[in-house]
Amino acid sequence: MRLKISLLKEPKHQELVSCVGWTTAEELYSCSDDHQIVKWNLLTSETTQIVKLPDDIYPIDFHWFPKSLGVKKQTQAESFVLTSSDGKFHLISKLGRVEKSVEAHCGAVLAGRWNYEGTAL
Repeated sequence: MRLKISLLKEPKHQELVSCVGWTTAEELYSCSDDHQIVKWNLLTSETTQIVKLPDDIYPIDFHWFPKSLGVKKQTQAESFVLTSSDGKFHLISKLGRVEKSVEAHCGAVLAGRWNYEGTAL
């Protein structure tokens, strides 16, 4: 029996990973206390840093905008909501652009979810 080990040279997290989410069966996004959002492609084993968040944002949870309803082929979500320990939630595009930040609470926002239609959080 042999154990095969490989080390990635691509970007990876240096701190605790607080949340992960799938966009397709091959693509995964992760957020960490190192203020990075990283995209992982499971078919090609590539990792890409999507965005480096400001140092005062510690991500806690994220949820992708609902995919198109009634479409037979698999479509990808284009934006997600990211909650953080500073009491804000942030709307972020798939390319890493922070579209909007909203002060929601005095303490940490522990979870954020879109409704089924994508019309409310």
